[in-house]
Amino acid sequence: MNDVLVSDLDGTVVFRDGVRHADRAALQRWHDAGNTLVLDTGKSIDAVRRVWHDEGLLLPDYVIAFTGGVITDAALRPLVEHSHDPGTLAQVADVLDDEQVALYASDIERDYEVFNHVGRTSTILPTFKPASLQWLSTRRLFGIPVFVPQQPDQVRIAAELGRVLASCAAVHRNQDFIDIVPAGATKGSALRELVDHVLPAHGRVITLGDSWNDLSMHEQADLSVTLRSAPREVIDQCDMAVDSAAELIERLLGGSAEPNQAETIPR
Repeated sequence: MNDVLVSDLDGTVVFRDGVRHADRAALQRWHDAGNTLVLDTGKSIDAVRRVWHDEGLLLPDYVIAFTGGVITDAALRPLVEHSHDPGTLAQVADVLDDEQVALYASDIERDYEVFNHVGRTSTILPTFKPASLQWLSTRRLFGIPVFVPQQPDQVRIAAELGRVLASCAAVHRNQDFIDIVPAGATKGSALRELVDHVLPAHGRVITLGDSWNDLSMHEQADLSVTLRSAPREVIDQCDMAVDSAAELIERLLGGSAEPNQAETIPR
């Protein structure tokens, strides 16, 4: 029975220079061995298309986008959708009005910039269009990413957003972004929905992710894996740590990455 590898994108297999050759080749070997690949990311569908599909990479079997807000098939056609309540973006903009951040919003088709108080952008959000808060209020939104370059600011701002949005949205920290998604949406909840209701019969579920928003995904795994470069809190909650996706896949295909061997793998 085929195994399922569920991988985060940014900081895990997608870097500033794209997807590394060794990881690209390893993912192809994973597919050629008859296994399943799922991408589980905070990115929008448009951002996934630009960094993955448009780069000619191996098509995943499924994509979980917007930190669990949407599940798609290999061609990025939505299978499951959870959108924001109307008015959520306006609440976020009000909280962030005087902060040194950049505010974005995403519908099912593309990403938009609401305002930028930082003066720079991030490669994590590769392209966007400027749009007014008024126009975006007419759109069905799935993700509200906030670029927060300063880590101390991120902790404080995430806490304030969590307080204001407690009844209508979920707030997830993700390296130098805060991802605001529909209430109840997490990478883990979407993975559970995918495994229980969409995926055919399968073997082990192996997760690979390097950030705090991957922890709910790791909770659903038979084997949870992070990178050695991940935050300590993430490493401590995973079964094992590796240097790269290529290393993990080599271990999986070679039979040397069983859960009961996790303690023997240096972290």
